[in-house]
Parts: sequence; structure tokens; C-alpha cells
Amino acid sequence: MRRITAISAVAAILLTAHLNASPASAQAAPAAKEPAPRLDTPSGLPVPRFVSLKADKTNCRTGPTFDHPIRITYMRKGLPVMVVAETSDHWRKIRDSEGDECWAHRSKLSGVETALVLVDGLSLYRRPTISAPLRARLGKGVIGRIETREGDWLRVSANGVKGWAVISGFWGAADIFTNAAAQN
Repeated sequence: MRRITAISAVAAILLTAHLNASPASAQAAPAAKEPAPRLDTPSGLPVPRFVSLKADKTNCRTGPTFDHPIRITYMRKGLPVMVVAETSDHWRKIRDSEGDECWAHRSKLSGVETALVLVDGLSLYRRPTISAPLRARLGKGVIGRIETREGDWLRVSANGVKGWAVISGFWGAADIFTNAAAQN
């Protein structure tokens, strides 16, 4: 069983007091072509859509019942996942950032909007421009809570630090605002 473990806060965020380095542009992993969003779902919410894991430990199964064996145990509260299918009895087929798919009960999912940092050293700025002062650099694997979006920028908070970063440096944020009110 694969386990995704939390990254320590100290290793995850490298705070910077005074940096003169030029910001590296984040390169997102190539996006798999997704089907057009469907609205004729049991929940009435669009599929696909992003949600996050509600608990520190989430068992994900091979099929949409508690009788199916556990396929993956996620150990990251807030990890963004994409809902790719759902059943009328509250099961969601989810996909993680690595492309693994499994079934989770909706009670294990949250509508809290989060995004996963894809690159090490993602620059976090005070304002949504690379000419703004740098607040921090985020490590690969950090989960940020999305506060808002402005163009190609996200305002996120991670481990008590808030700021702006380019959206292409994250997984889990691309369609989150067009899928307004995405819940589980």
C-alpha cells in the first residue's frame, strides 16, 4: 500500500529575508486531456472538479463500496484530488497528482480549495507580479490553501505564510474557480 506522508514545515517552506535571485518560472507537469465537465451527475456538481482530503488518514478503495479492498491510504489532510466520477450513493472516484485513481466516500472529502506545489523553490511574492518583494519559497509537495486568483496568479497560505505564486507551479488549481462552489 502506498503512503503519501507529510513534509515537515521546516523543510517545506524556505523563508527568505533578502533574496536577489531572479524568479524561476514554474513548469507544470503536462496536463492530461480531460473530458468536458459534466453537470448531469448525482450531486449536480461538475465532474471533473477539484476537492481536498478532509482527514489526516484517508482510505481509498478499488471500488465504490466499503466492501472493496483499500488500494491507497493517503496520509495528507488537505491534499487536492480531482473527482472524475461519482455514484448516487455518495462515492467519488478520485485522481491524485500522480494519476492514481481510487474510490473515496464523500464524507472523506472537503470543498476546501487547496493546491499542491509541483516544483521546489516556487517563489511566493507579496503581490501578483515578479517585481514584487519575495516573501518565501515553497518546497515541492507543500499544500497551500487557495485564497483567491488573479489572472495567472494564486494567493495561497501555507504554514502561516501568505503570498502570490504563478498558478502553473501548482496541481489542483487549474479549474477550481470555474467550478465555483465545488464541494464533495
